[in-house]
Amino acid sequence: MEQQVVFRKGVRVQLRPLERADVPTLRRWLNDPEVTQFLMRVLPLMEKEEEEWLEALHKSTRDIVLGIVGEVSPHGVMCRELIGTIGLHSIDWRNRVATTGTVLGEKRYWGMGYGTEAKMLLLDLGFNTLDLYAVQSRVIAHNDRSVAYSKKCGYREVGRLPRWVRGSDGERYDEVLLAVTQEEWRPLWRAYCERRVETCSA
Repeated sequence: MEQQVVFRKGVRVQLRPLERADVPTLRRWLNDPEVTQFLMRVLPLMEKEEEEWLEALHKSTRDIVLGIVGEVSPHGVMCRELIGTIGLHSIDWRNRVATTGTVLGEKRYWGMGYGTEAKMLLLDLGFNTLDLYAVQSRVIAHNDRSVAYSKKCGYREVGRLPRWVRGSDGERYDEVLLAVTQEEWRPLWRAYCERRVETCSA
């Protein structure tokens, strides 16, 4: 049996490298209007395009994208399932800043805390391993779920562009700029690690 690759491990979430076998799942997500409504992707995604993106990703020095694997228990049986992707983008090594982005593709796991834990694990990579100074995220103002979970990870609103984005519903919305520094995030990471130890010891 092939062993599962684990790059970062949390309580209910693991982060792992993406593989070619993930392409059909990624393509399904990125052709789903409910998933892409806040991503501003409007064109259909073909399998070849996703394969080329994945091929280019491993050569990039400025982008790191990982699969989010959730520990789920359908019908009472624990299993691990790829439920999304998360990444550090446009890494500026000189200034030590980057942009984060997340796609939680399996809609039945929305609003269950998986994205929050995945973001904490990604920030562990960004701040504790890569020693970034700060990361930012750009969010459409009416994407309440993304704003809320980002703030749980220490992000705060630092600006917005009024009516900058045309939503999938045809309305115009502000684009919100959120950011968190390594110093601001560290107390949250310590609290997360304490909860993780308590959960694993229970």
